[in-house]
Amino acid sequence: MKKIPAACSMDWSIQLEKNLRSRKPGKSIAALEEIGRQLEWWNTESELTFAEYRMFGLIKGEDKLFLNAIFMRLADAFRVGDKQIKSGVVKLFLRMKRGMRRDGGGIFKKVKLENYLELLSRVKEVFDKGDVKERALALLLFGCWASFANDCADIRYIVLSSLVSSDVLEVKAALFAAGCLSELSEDFANVFLEMLKTMVLSREISKAIKLAGGRAFAKMWRPFSLADKAYKTGLKLLMDSSEDDFSAVMLISLSRIASRWMLLIPTQIEMLTIFQSDERSVQVQATSLRCHRFILSRGDCNIPSTTGTMDKLFGILHRSQLQPTLHLEALRILNEILLFKLSIIPCIEIPELFIKLSAVVKNILQSSTLPNKLLAVSVLADISGKILGRLDMASGGMGWALALQVISFVLDQILLLVTPKVDIYQADSAVELEVKRLLDILFNLVDNHLYLQCLMLNNICLFIDRLMKMLNKVMETEKTDSSNHETAEFGSHGKPLLSNLMLYVSKIMVACLLNLEEVDAETSQILDALKLQVENVCKCNYFGSYTGIRYFLFLHFLSTFSCMRHTAEELIFPSRNTSLSFVNSILHLDKFTLDYTKKMLEGNSYWYSYKAGKTAACQGAWSTAAFIFKQLITAVQSNSCSFWIKSLAKFSNSEEQIQLFLLSDEGMSIVPSESNIGERGCTSAFRTNYCNYIENLLRASNTLQDEILAAFDMGHTFSFQRWVLTLRAKVLNTVVDMLKLLDKILFIQDGIGSGGQPEGGILLRHTSLQTLDPLIFSSMEVSWRMMKLAREMDLLLASSMGMDRQSVMSVSALALGCSLMAFTAGFAFPVPNLHSSESYRKFGNSDGPLHALLVEDLVGRVRHTDCETRKYLLLLKSIPNYKGCFSPRFRNEGSYASHEAIVLHKICTYSVGEIFGMQNDATRLHQDGDAGSQILNRGPLLLLNVISKVMLIPFRSPHHFFRVRPSLSSELFLTNEDGQTVHGLSISPGSHLSLNLCLQLKNMPAGMPGPLKKVYCILDCTVQHSQTSTVIRQCKGQEAQSTRIDDMMELNEKLLRYVVGSTEAHGLHCRARANDSCSVINEYVCFELNDRGQGFASCLLDVSSFPIGSYRIKWHSGFVDSGGSYWSLLPANDGPLFTVREVETV
Repeated sequence: MKKIPAACSMDWSIQLEKNLRSRKPGKSIAALEEIGRQLEWWNTESELTFAEYRMFGLIKGEDKLFLNAIFMRLADAFRVGDKQIKSGVVKLFLRMKRGMRRDGGGIFKKVKLENYLELLSRVKEVFDKGDVKERALALLLFGCWASFANDCADIRYIVLSSLVSSDVLEVKAALFAAGCLSELSEDFANVFLEMLKTMVLSREISKAIKLAGGRAFAKMWRPFSLADKAYKTGLKLLMDSSEDDFSAVMLISLSRIASRWMLLIPTQIEMLTIFQSDERSVQVQATSLRCHRFILSRGDCNIPSTTGTMDKLFGILHRSQLQPTLHLEALRILNEILLFKLSIIPCIEIPELFIKLSAVVKNILQSSTLPNKLLAVSVLADISGKILGRLDMASGGMGWALALQVISFVLDQILLLVTPKVDIYQADSAVELEVKRLLDILFNLVDNHLYLQCLMLNNICLFIDRLMKMLNKVMETEKTDSSNHETAEFGSHGKPLLSNLMLYVSKIMVACLLNLEEVDAETSQILDALKLQVENVCKCNYFGSYTGIRYFLFLHFLSTFSCMRHTAEELIFPSRNTSLSFVNSILHLDKFTLDYTKKMLEGNSYWYSYKAGKTAACQGAWSTAAFIFKQLITAVQSNSCSFWIKSLAKFSNSEEQIQLFLLSDEGMSIVPSESNIGERGCTSAFRTNYCNYIENLLRASNTLQDEILAAFDMGHTFSFQRWVLTLRAKVLNTVVDMLKLLDKILFIQDGIGSGGQPEGGILLRHTSLQTLDPLIFSSMEVSWRMMKLAREMDLLLASSMGMDRQSVMSVSALALGCSLMAFTAGFAFPVPNLHSSESYRKFGNSDGPLHALLVEDLVGRVRHTDCETRKYLLLLKSIPNYKGCFSPRFRNEGSYASHEAIVLHKICTYSVGEIFGMQNDATRLHQDGDAGSQILNRGPLLLLNVISKVMLIPFRSPHHFFRVRPSLSSELFLTNEDGQTVHGLSISPGSHLSLNLCLQLKNMPAGMPGPLKKVYCILDCTVQHSQTSTVIRQCKGQEAQSTRIDDMMELNEKLLRYVVGSTEAHGLHCRARANDSCSVINEYVCFELNDRGQGFASCLLDVSSFPIGSYRIKWHSGFVDSGGSYWSLLPANDGPLFTVREVETV
């Protein structure tokens, strides 16, 4: 547990005293710098809570005592030290002044510095006896201490009298001090304003003092009466001045005052517009533009005369003779205004506005500096994205037409940039950066606007065609010098511009395919044309092996996409030939990719080989990934890298075996039809394939569990990787259990032929409902387990902050597949009133009927299904005596749809329709025993069909899997009211536990959306009523990991419901009731975090009813980010153990 500043204050005070007394050169200055950082940290802390006093063993008022001691030592150092020490003390407090808290809190409050008069007297002594520089330093220190010096009459007099000093240094320091005092005292500010006006108008003062006086105007901004008076005074001084330097300073000061008050903003904007005219100097124009942007950046965009302002800005941008600085500022302002106003500009005016903007951007890209070019590209990206995000633009044809303009403009600019002039292999980092920024525009368009995928793919296809024709022309002109232009290997000869360009383009193409929902005739034509262009890229010698592999992987991805789409369509229109043709294409592409991989490995391009393997794994091309990682095992040197590569090789190899089998004839033919399964010879062939299917999945699961997971580090560095592999193994095991269950149902053997082969099988038509009871129970149990896995994947997503979009889509699709299989298995037996049977109502810790939970879980995941399917799901959920409601989701993932999810939605539509039909038929025909048995045959066949189609969807590794670093987690420390650690604590029966808690975040990511200020935590303690005493059972290995995950899921669901305000017992887990076999004590705690991710709280845990025994306090934490999404925090330590025991009496 990290110490807080108050707990360190005594050590800091002692160490400061020792270092200031040291005669070692530089030791005193280093001590001042160190105590400055420590005080800055202390200044950000909030008031101490009772829990903090207890946990760190502090006495009330101890922190104030040592804070005063530190300030007094610094004041003494300023009083008796040399000028270097004095300067060090002042610099220390100037840094703290810049980071001063706006709420007036911190360590500078009078209530904390009780000896502030002594501090001021020591500094005043230096002012009275020192030279000019020392007086200036003292004045600066008075300004830094304005929070407790503003009420001291002596200090006010010293500051005001110093304003009329003859020394420039002293006057400038006095201006700083007076400005600081003016922010806190209105009466002082009024006196200072009059003196300041006189000073600035005086012709006898130097230019430096006049400029410093102009800057001091910015300090007089509250209350409004003072701000208005200071603004009018400063405005008159500005309009009467002809000095550019003073005008620039006053523009800044007046803008700072106006930005504080909405009533002053219109006047300031009009005034700034005047100073943007051609008659003004470049310095004044640039300052005026910067001030304009400063006001807009404060969120005050509702300014008058917006149209006129934009016209003036466009005029500035069209003046090519101006300096790039003016162009830069004008473009930034235009961007701010447009981003705010675009939502209310009429649609009819947008095309003309975009034409103006594109002309400006084109002009800047052709004639300006690199920073201006990059800014112009960013502005184009922001504005186009904002326009296309409007509903009225997206619904009409104008959005599509504007998108076409943006795409064509960007691609044309890229072609102009990459057109070779001297050497097409010459690396140009500036051009490459510009190209990447332009392509980022296209990537964001297809990522945020789903209706643009086909348009983007079509234009990229045309772009590749134009690029290839251009390269062919270059190749023809350079035939005489062909020996100097052999294939440039990526990674061996730098990073050629064209290779990087094509890599960026491939990312956009993959993004388009990921969100392509429907494929009509026009889209199919575009995909066929794109496939031809990609093949041309693969054959071109201008690109390196790495680029070739990426494009072969794209073809693999495209073929997989087509295969999955046809697989889903086969559920409605059975036709195996189409899928088999795509399967042959996938296997054929694997061979070509391996050839390119061998070339790259021969060139010792190991890093790019690793990147290619990562891309292959993330796109589901496991043959390529397995080959690359296997070859890289001998290339790595360090033990950690060797372990990582070996694990990837084993993982890829297991997935390769699954994929090759599923794409083989055996894997594609495990689902019999109702008409031919009764034939003995046909049943025998199906069952042989079926057993091989089970054996293949079981082998892969064992590889994951026994060879990979057993070798993984149990620490937090590989926590995400270990969790993903564990989930994959669990899914495979559960699928195997489903298949074994179906084996019992669909292939009931009635004889064994020669050689031990099954001669045939019979269906359920000779089986009564009574004999199916254990099979139905097993189906419910395996359905429950599969649904738990889907929920565990939700928890994985909620516990992995900073995950990229592809990873979220990949894990979400896996969760949807598990939910779909669980739903189909739960409804595979259309027995009338099955949900009413108490034997099948509840599983595990569920509080509601399993069938209702299955429907609820699936409905929460499907977003693109038709209305009829959702109606069927809601009808299936209409179960008597069930009061549940839809459980809250962890995150808002409505836009995160992938091509796997789209295929799964189609399978879901098929499954729901079949189940709803079976339920209706079963209800209607349950009086007819034979007809009822025929209906029962359809359920298991449906489940087998769904499993086979879901498993055929390639498993794609999340990109986040290759991000090897510790996950965001939290650590909890608990002490009792006496400050003793709870772990190992013994209490007497009937006692309560008064707890002080400290929660510490660990491994906080850099790009968190806003500061994390509030974290919620649940404490959980359980006692079994059936036992007179409790002993904690120790679990090891996989069992301990599984138990830990189950506990985390249970606690996280309770915490989520608490955070969203729902207290209903519902879902997978619930609170124990009075008549249960166990009692569950829950306490919820909220932590207010400081800047270091540390929070403190207190609570009372009621364990008075616990019998004698040992108990563990389980805990879990989570938070809601600024976007409203809930996140779970992985616990970095286990909860403490405590014991209830009888007090021994003597």
